[in-house]
Amino acid sequence: MNEDRKIKKQHNVMLYNRKQMTLSGVIRVDNFNDNVIVVITESGQMTVEGEKLHISKLLLESGDMAIDGDITAMFYTDEADSDNRKPKRILSKIFR
Repeated sequence: MNEDRKIKKQHNVMLYNRKQMTLSGVIRVDNFNDNVIVVITESGQMTVEGEKLHISKLLLESGDMAIDGDITAMFYTDEADSDNRKPKRILSKIFR
């Protein structure tokens, strides 16, 4: 077994009547407003879309988060892909 391999915490999502969502395995919040919340989780970048969204609980030490509002969509973006693209864009700008 490789000792350098990180052990990921568990990431869970619970959605209640499209009005409340609880998350575990939250690492950080990247962006938020009334319509979009972007969260980095143990399973990658997660985007929650809706109306009147509000972060009612955020405990980064334990990785717990709660969102209230009218939730219309939730999806994941592979964070590894976005990380791999960033250096290429930066390097291409430097070597123009």
